[in-house]
Amino acid sequence: MKRIVPLFVSMMLMSACSPNANTLVAAEQPKTASESKAGVSLSDISGHWAESDIKAIVAAGYVDGYPDGSFKPDHTVTRAEFITMTAKAAGLKPVPGGDNKEWHAPYVAALVQAGIHQYKDFSSGDWNTPITRMEMARLAVRASDKSLQSPEDSTDAKKFMFLATQKGLITGMADGQLGKEESATRAQSVKIIQRILDVSQGKKLEVDKRAASYAEVELTGSNVQTMWGSHVVELPYRMPLRKTKAIVKVHQVLIMDLKERDGAFRSMFDGDLRRVDGKPIGDDYFIALKIDVTNENGGESDYTLWRQLASDSGMEVNILDKTREVDKRFYSPGILSSEGWHLFVLPKEEARSQIERTGYVNLRLHENNGATINLGIKE
Repeated sequence: MKRIVPLFVSMMLMSACSPNANTLVAAEQPKTASESKAGVSLSDISGHWAESDIKAIVAAGYVDGYPDGSFKPDHTVTRAEFITMTAKAAGLKPVPGGDNKEWHAPYVAALVQAGIHQYKDFSSGDWNTPITRMEMARLAVRASDKSLQSPEDSTDAKKFMFLATQKGLITGMADGQLGKEESATRAQSVKIIQRILDVSQGKKLEVDKRAASYAEVELTGSNVQTMWGSHVVELPYRMPLRKTKAIVKVHQVLIMDLKERDGAFRSMFDGDLRRVDGKPIGDDYFIALKIDVTNENGGESDYTLWRQLASDSGMEVNILDKTREVDKRFYSPGILSSEGWHLFVLPKEEARSQIERTGYVNLRLHENNGATINLGIKE
């Protein structure tokens, strides 16, 4: 598709266009803010959350403002524009040639040649389509990880978002959610470019635990790695229960720090949290297991998990509603409902002690019929 845009747009973004309109300039090696040229002045970024990064990236020559002196940080950025920024930040030389004469084509070719982009990455739209946060995460991860820079790499999109959040390349939206399909803004794209540069210089980025938890659960069903640096059994996991024909499966293992009221998944479990033994909840982790129960014979199950499971080191809890009754949303699965939640708390001190001793949190459950279930694993 031929790119037809007004002149001022053609002149604006990306130092993808060289000072000489007929010549593409090879990208310089990545610059940091300390190496930036002085004198960057943009009319609409003062006080913006990405102000310092915008100034650094513009000064380094990876992106330009508009001819009227603005940057428009909250406008969307196209795939072609972000591709060009990524190529320049990676220090790649444009690869001219071929039938495609579009201004961004040499930068696309450079990223493909470097293994950072694959032509199949975009299955719809065109190069003028605003890039999504998911698409941006994939490029950022590949640019920061040589092990993924292979034409044969087939890493799943969910894995890319997980890696991006675990590395600190992508943080969450205002509420910590991933916003995978949302169009990225110019400010967000500049922030990602700066993080790619930081990683290339060996800097350790701060991780948004909320976003990382959401990404990990979407990929694996659990956020144990984000919260504890540990692992659990592959989910869904069929519990090896005894003396029952019911099939009981764990689909999710959610770990929440009760001190973090705005932490990932915490808002799902609103209500008054109470231990079943009546003792007060201390500095604990709140653990929610999403479980379903089905009858092996296909009929209604007469098996219930209520008071059937006990944590090795924790204590089962209920969530009470406004009437001080157990909130029906969080019933254990069984006769009344084929799916539900098993909720318990685990003292942080116990979790830390297990990690120090063995490198992981065991998450051992005991069933009244005699079965022992180990959800935590050491990898």
